[in-house]
Amino acid sequence: MNWEAIAAVADIIASIAVVISLAYLGIQIRGQTVEARLATGKELTNQLNYVYANLSDNAELADLFFEGISDFQSLSPGRKIQLSTYFSRLLRVMEGMFYQEQHGRIDAAIWSGLDRAIQDICRYPGMKMWWATRKHWFSDEFVAYLSTYIASDEKPGSYWEN
Repeated sequence: MNWEAIAAVADIIASIAVVISLAYLGIQIRGQTVEARLATGKELTNQLNYVYANLSDNAELADLFFEGISDFQSLSPGRKIQLSTYFSRLLRVMEGMFYQEQHGRIDAAIWSGLDRAIQDICRYPGMKMWWATRKHWFSDEFVAYLSTYIASDEKPGSYWEN
């Protein structure tokens, strides 16, 4: 065997090794992408659960939420501030989830449940009143997304009946 033949065989082996390396790298990147999506979904779900936990752990806040989601304008100024802060926290987490979903970082199953929860919350009269004066706090994209739910005349499907 001459040197040219040996060099040709070495080139073929090197080419095969590069293809195998690229395939392995692709598999690794794909696995990391899946893990990153799951971690993002888990972190945002934890944040949302923390915001929701405030209602279950604080009877006064739960009562305020019930009153305010029904009729925000009837609240005293101090209670409006308290509920407004809660609504802001809740919608900030939801806005973060909205952007992660828009970039494909949240699993569709997680997003579909969250989307239904957002729809329900946005259909309450108190939330509509609050949103009308505070939507400028949020990004234009999120405002456009929520506006379809806020404008809906459908009856809310969660929590309670007044």
